[in-house]
Amino acid sequence: MPTLRTLPEALAEAARAGDGYYFLADGHETFRSYADVRGAACRFARALVESGLRRGDLVGLVLNDAEAFLTALMGASMAGVVPASMHPPAAVGDLTRFVDLTAGILRSSAARAVVTERALLPHFDAVRAACPALSLVLAREDLDAPASDPPSHPSLDDIALVQFTSGSTSAPKGVVLTHRNLAANIEAINGPAGLGLAQGDVGVSWLPLNHDMGLVGMALTPVYASLTGVLMPPAMFVKRPVEWLRAITRFRGTISFAPHFAYDLCLRRVKDRDLEGLDLSRWRAAGCGAEPIYPPTFAAFAARFAAVGFRDTSFFPCYGLAEHVLAATLPVRDRLPRIDTAAVLAPSGSSTEDRAPLPRAAREVAGIPLVGCGRALPGHEVRIVDEADRPLPDRCVGEIALKGPSVMMGYYNRDTLTAETIRDGWLHTGDLGYLSDGELFVSGRAKDVIIVNGRKHHPQDLEWAVGDLAGVRRGRVAAFGIDEPGRPDRVVVVVEPSGTVRADDLVAGIRRRVGDVFGLYVDEVAIVPSGTVGRTTSGKVQRSATKARYVQGDFSAATVEG
Repeated sequence: MPTLRTLPEALAEAARAGDGYYFLADGHETFRSYADVRGAACRFARALVESGLRRGDLVGLVLNDAEAFLTALMGASMAGVVPASMHPPAAVGDLTRFVDLTAGILRSSAARAVVTERALLPHFDAVRAACPALSLVLAREDLDAPASDPPSHPSLDDIALVQFTSGSTSAPKGVVLTHRNLAANIEAINGPAGLGLAQGDVGVSWLPLNHDMGLVGMALTPVYASLTGVLMPPAMFVKRPVEWLRAITRFRGTISFAPHFAYDLCLRRVKDRDLEGLDLSRWRAAGCGAEPIYPPTFAAFAARFAAVGFRDTSFFPCYGLAEHVLAATLPVRDRLPRIDTAAVLAPSGSSTEDRAPLPRAAREVAGIPLVGCGRALPGHEVRIVDEADRPLPDRCVGEIALKGPSVMMGYYNRDTLTAETIRDGWLHTGDLGYLSDGELFVSGRAKDVIIVNGRKHHPQDLEWAVGDLAGVRRGRVAAFGIDEPGRPDRVVVVVEPSGTVRADDLVAGIRRRVGDVFGLYVDEVAIVPSGTVGRTTSGKVQRSATKARYVQGDFSAATVEG
């Protein structure tokens, strides 16, 4: 096991190696060595201290610019304050929602300060009025002080950062990670049982830095390995997905991670003429996580981009979550993804009084084939448990539970929720899956499961099944169950149309597809305007938020087909 280092220690070591970050934006690229980054972070840290912040104060970072964000994160750590990664507004039209969400986070966390861009300062007037503890709103452009040594040297057990979750299934929560948590996870990812990073590896990413995969997986892992990182704005990828592949080509990238939807978007938006000049032959770890993985997408991506050097053995499907820093399981490198279809489902409602052998009571799950996400990180554990926290045998679906040095300290200022989530040292993820010969297969989230006639269905399966129908806008489908006491769930599918199929035909097509594949009747199909089915910054469908809007009656009766 390598010696664990705090983030400032890892940065100081990387600063002596000569590598650094390439920041891409607006057609320009800027190189900053890790020595440059460390110098800027030291000046930022001194400015924070001189502004009156004290050790342990929570400081929200609301910054779109990658270089500014990383400088602030590392500088805050050097200053002894607690940096909290928060989501900046996605667009001008999103400001009202941004202000409401940010005010709630800052109020519940009793944040002392916010660092943001000068252009956003006026929008924090309303936020400050709702947050009594918020005494400072600072423009990052004004935070610079003469060069000096770091004013603080955190220990491994000090808080490294607070990650506010993206809100795909609930209101954002502040995940508290220590430097020990951070280092243990990153060293496991970088090590021989993970990516096996070596001199010459280059990471390339478009992922947002206020999300764990972007921040930990693609921005901080190069620092701990003293290797080059290439960071581009998320908007660049969303507008032209081929720019991701061009950056991998340009910088001879070897490591790049993204959610499943990014590979699908490349399939749909990268034209044949865009392939000219691409070279993906050095891309040895095409990581995929943050949402369930659809096997046909992998096969189609590998076939499409084989002509420019991509290898199907480069896929690196893994499982993780912010409460575990990032990664929880990693696959074997240079191996075709393992696909599995035949798991069994533990009966719902099991209790400590029900001691019947679970395999006899289990039923086969009929669903879309699942991709193996590898084994637990070295020094970590994963197990599958039923509703009474009893371990389940191989190939039996239950809740995924994790244990080890990457498990978060807890949720910031939410002791009750922490106690509910971490029990006897085990992090209860709320995700469903099963183990097969030690490898984890993830099938969905426990709270999202739809139960009809005693059978459990994962909404992701329904969403995938209808996602490629004519008339459906890809990636803009949300399926969920509406539960009523004593009755099976009513199945609802909310869909944004592409405008190519009549509404009646679209509803009929959705019902027919779900019926054919799953034997389910869709009770209601809601056809909604573009932008209604939200996605988080990591690309996950905001299913719970869409369901809440449906329950509240936000979708007019004219759009709902019963």
